[in-house]
Amino acid sequence: MASSKRKPLSPAFRGYLFGQALIFAGAAAMVLTESYIPMALAGSAALMLTYPLVRQIATRKRERR
Repeated sequence: MASSKRKPLSPAFRGYLFGQALIFAGAAAMVLTESYIPMALAGSAALMLTYPLVRQIATRKRERR
């Protein structure tokens, strides 16, 4: 039986996934509160959490040149 070793997720990717979860939670809170503020805050947080991943991808692409 072959053992499958999983590569651990990078902190940048985990932050991205957490941002996506915040968007989902913000959408649910938006429905419950009937206000756009939770979704706006969640979207802003998700955008900030996505920046490290974009920076990491850009750095790797630059290194390949």
